[in-house]
Amino acid sequence: MKTYVLGILFLGFTNLMIAQNDLAILTPSNKTVYSSSKTVLNADYLNTVTHQDFSKKIEKLQNLVANYDIKSSEVYQSKSNGSYTVNFKEGNNLITAVYNKKGNLESCEESYQAIKLPFTISSDLMKEYPKWSIKEVKCDITYTENKERTIIYKVSINKDNKTKNITIKV
Repeated sequence: MKTYVLGILFLGFTNLMIAQNDLAILTPSNKTVYSSSKTVLNADYLNTVTHQDFSKKIEKLQNLVANYDIKSSEVYQSKSNGSYTVNFKEGNNLITAVYNKKGNLESCEESYQAIKLPFTISSDLMKEYPKWSIKEVKCDITYTENKERTIIYKVSINKDNKTKNITIKV
């Protein structure tokens, strides 16, 4: 009986140790790599997509993408001609960025939820739909190097029991 109890106890601890090792292995690959320089690595991206009235959530993630140094990452291989796809996520907000082998940002798809609508857009919207309230705001931004970026706001407004979905392209 004593052997069975010790055997079950040993198997229980072994199972817990394996789970801890898996967590330890996964954690380092999720670390964020920052550049140590003061200059922005992808200033063209930041100048193209930055909007003076953006939400702080958007600005924070865009700065992270612009300053990300793929060359400092563990997966970077200088002899490879491929590109690197990096996902940046904070809550429901997601940016999928593609970097080339030189570390330059080639393209970026951004999706934000539950953000603040820029004042100019919200005031125009409220003038067009008086007595309606803004229920939900989503924003999708597409950036491709050397091309114009697109910003699309998907706004859900409601009044009494009515709901309208409005798409605004900036």
